[in-house]
Amino acid sequence: MRILVLVKQIPDLSGIRLDVSTGRIIRENVPLQINSFDKKGIEEAVRIKERSGAEVVVATMGPPSAAEVINLGLRMGADRGILLTDRKFAGADTLITSTVLSSLVRIIKPDLVFTGKYSLDGETSQVPPEVAVMSGFSYRSAVTSVEFAPDMRSAVVQCERESGTEKSVVTLPALFSVSEKLNKARFVRPSVPDMSDRIETWDSSKLQVSIAGSDSPTVVEGTEAVNSTRKVMFLKSTEEAFEIIAKALSSDSGENETIEVEESWDGREYAWGIAFSDPGVSREIAGRICEISHGRYNVRIIGNVDPALLTGLPCHEYVYVPVRSVMAFADYIIERLKEETPPFIVLPSTAEGRDIAGIVAGTMRLGLTADCIDLRINSGKLFQYKPAFGGGIVARISSKTIPAMATVRRGVFRKKNSNAALRVIKEHFEDRYVHEVLEFEPVPSQYDSLFQNRIVVSVGKGVGDQQNISKVLEVAALLKASLGATRPVVDLGWVPRQQQVGITGFSISPQVYIAIGISGHDNHVFGIRYAGTVISVNNSPDAPIFRYSDYGLVMDSMKFVEELKSLAERQRIQ
Repeated sequence: MRILVLVKQIPDLSGIRLDVSTGRIIRENVPLQINSFDKKGIEEAVRIKERSGAEVVVATMGPPSAAEVINLGLRMGADRGILLTDRKFAGADTLITSTVLSSLVRIIKPDLVFTGKYSLDGETSQVPPEVAVMSGFSYRSAVTSVEFAPDMRSAVVQCERESGTEKSVVTLPALFSVSEKLNKARFVRPSVPDMSDRIETWDSSKLQVSIAGSDSPTVVEGTEAVNSTRKVMFLKSTEEAFEIIAKALSSDSGENETIEVEESWDGREYAWGIAFSDPGVSREIAGRICEISHGRYNVRIIGNVDPALLTGLPCHEYVYVPVRSVMAFADYIIERLKEETPPFIVLPSTAEGRDIAGIVAGTMRLGLTADCIDLRINSGKLFQYKPAFGGGIVARISSKTIPAMATVRRGVFRKKNSNAALRVIKEHFEDRYVHEVLEFEPVPSQYDSLFQNRIVVSVGKGVGDQQNISKVLEVAALLKASLGATRPVVDLGWVPRQQQVGITGFSISPQVYIAIGISGHDNHVFGIRYAGTVISVNNSPDAPIFRYSDYGLVMDSMKFVEELKSLAERQRIQ
């Protein structure tokens, strides 16, 4: 067996700055490191090698300095290291990057490819599905375990989904993007020698590709810094905090606002939105497309969500495709795109939405922008606003290809309704992948999705121990809130990984975010940059979390929980 691990060198996000005068991202003197998810991929490949004698190849695409991460892979136990570097590749977007990497796959002919589920500097999740589809490989994302069949021709993989974990059987060759939970990467001792002299350098001629970064279908039109404007006000009591929570929720949020959907015009193009699995984000997408279209386009939503859950969806027609698997749904969209070319397609930035977007974009060679926080149309062009480098910088992006494609972050657009009757067109499409799913284990019912409610109550290690989680869950239920957690809490197994908030978890934007016993590490606060009101509780007045909060309480975390529960029982949040 041959295993190829694709890795990336990224900057330390806390060191990234923006030159306001030029709009240029300043990377000089910023420490570089391996993308943490990719290191998990190396570790898993080396473990398979140690068990079965597989050959492990580690490769990256980047400047000569990126050889450092290849050296690390070799020191961890990989057999070969390949640096893909060529000035022609400069400025490559995800589609061009995927094209280059799939050329390597074609030459190396691995049985299995590991990648991280995304790179922390961009968080697109686009390269793994695009490389897979360009290579003709089976694909699974957010993999947490791999068990091979005796003949090593297939594997049973467990994958994280936002509503639980899924086990499925996958035929090799395959590409797996890996999750945090997969393993704990080994520590490389200083005594392990440098192996830089073993790194092979491949350029475009060696890869037999003629493309260049300038061929990228997406264009960064400009960038701007997002600076925190929060200035903490310290409160004296839990009662004050409760009043602020109630006031924030009583203000007009615009949720489920009714908007008028203009009459459709024959001959007018249809802009597309995708509704996969989640009715809430489907309303956000449909509403935003209606807003930006300004009568320029009809609006078509295509999805697998039961139409009964989408009554009043603001669109001109809903195309219902009742398939369960990501692959089948992507196949349907691809077939439709062979017949019709919409001006743009907007998908949810969920794990499944990102996979569908990557598969479609890789197959049709379209520009794709991930995790957008805004969409606007100017002079007929769709501008996509995407946060990067932990959300501290927002890039304005356009696409050279049609349709333009974008995934949008849940919660950044308001849910909209229409008084018009929903026109439903049901399509019959074979889901030939559904039999591959062996079992699905949902997240325990007491844990609502982080995107389901207007309030998120989040816990750090400051809550003390796992037994106290149940007490926080009681408060969350009273407040009609979701429970979130920091990575250390999730790593300890106190809370499911689907509840993790932060750069290696989810970026969320609830109306109210309550941080209990959270220190405020950069990796966590990156995930709440777009939250509404942030209230933090910590027993140290110097806790970093207060720098990213609107209100703060210096007190024992569990005392706050007990007092908040008492208040919530007396005065229910509506």
